[in-house]
Formats: sequence, C-alpha cells, structure tokens
Amino acid sequence: MGTQTVEADVAEARLRAVEEALKLVKDGMLIGLGSGTTLRLFIEKLAEKVRRERLEIYFVATSYDTSLTASKLGLTERPLLDESPEIAFDGADYVFPDKWVVKGLGGALFREKIVDYFSREYIIIADWKKLRERPTGIPIPVEAHPFAAQKVVSALKSMPGVIQASIRISGSGKLGPIITDNGNFIIDAVFREVENPEILEKELMTIPGVVSNGVFALKRPSKVLIGYPEKVSVIV
Repeated sequence: MGTQTVEADVAEARLRAVEEALKLVKDGMLIGLGSGTTLRLFIEKLAEKVRRERLEIYFVATSYDTSLTASKLGLTERPLLDESPEIAFDGADYVFPDKWVVKGLGGALFREKIVDYFSREYIIIADWKKLRERPTGIPIPVEAHPFAAQKVVSALKSMPGVIQASIRISGSGKLGPIITDNGNFIIDAVFREVENPEILEKELMTIPGVVSNGVFALKRPSKVLIGYPEKVSVIV
C-alpha cells in the first residue's frame, strides 16, 4: 500500500470518527476541546455544525493552538471555573484495549489532563493506527519544570523498566528544548513495558519537578471512537 493511499485512509478514518463524535454535541453545552490534528478537524466540523444548526456551544481549550483555532472559527471560549464541561473531546497517541491512553506527543498533556479529568466524561477520537495491543517500548511524555528537568531525567532513568529518558528537543525552527504552553520542558521516557498504568501515573507525579504526565488511566474515557476507512468502532 502506497504512502498516499495510507494517508488518504487515515484522513477518511479520522473524518468518520469525528462525525461520530459530533453526534454527542447538543445545544447549550459547555465542552472541553483537546489538541492535535484530529481535534483540529473536530473543531472545524464542530464550527460548521454550530453555524448550520444555530447551536449555542461554549468550549474550554487545552492549548493556545486550540483556543486560537476555535475562536477564529467563531466558537465561544470560557475559562475553566466552577462549571465543569459536560464532555471533553480529545485525541490520543496510543490507545490500549482496556481504554487507557497515552497523550502528550504534541506537548499539551498538562492542560488536556486538567480539562479531561474535570469534565463529567471525556471521549477519545482516534484512527485505527493509534491502537496498540500491549504497552511495550512506548514513550511516555512527562512535563517538568525547567529548574528540575535534569534531575527529573535522572530520576526517570532510575525507574524500573525505563529504557531511556531525554528532554525533547525542537525539530525545526526554535533551537533547544520544546517549551510547553505552561513554560515547561517535555521529557520522553521509554518504558520496556507498562504493567500497571494507574500505578505508573501516580508514581510519576511523586518526582519533584514533574507537573504532569501522559498516562491517562486513573480516569479513563467513557468511550473511545476508533475510525477506520469504512467504519467507526466504539470501545466502551
């Protein structure tokens, strides 16, 4: 299968999953909006739905990119205050059969976890290529304050099962480390295998200087919508 064919299939799969997720959006809702390429498509289609059906929808953003994108398309942003979003819609980098996910390759994990976990429920939208049977050899993003970053790297390397850990460096444009919306660094820790994601999520937060991590297991999504070129599969 050629690269262009695969890309077309992934695009179609994402669109199918996004269209399924849009069915859950109702008039008057406050929703959480995640970050990433799939969520950007969701935001575009959501804006079309809001205009077409004349809906009143408000959103809480998980990144500056989401905030700017949704606002430019005419959606109304609200801060995360006393009211919790009814549903948060988010993407994932890796999805496992028992509904825990890894997020953060795009660097927005801190705010994504806050919005997802404080929402009444959250939905993951992804294509089939994000599915993994077992959590082996995957990078777990860890957001850390720059002051403690090198010590966090050392602490991660000393954890059982960690193959490597390093500060994520910008691939183009900016020189040096990736800087998150919160002014922090991202450290990618590759684990040989994650045996208990709930315990790992908690353990990572005991390292001084860590502000968030990409394991989403303590509160799992209410459902995961997996898009394929010809269908959508729902994991509940």
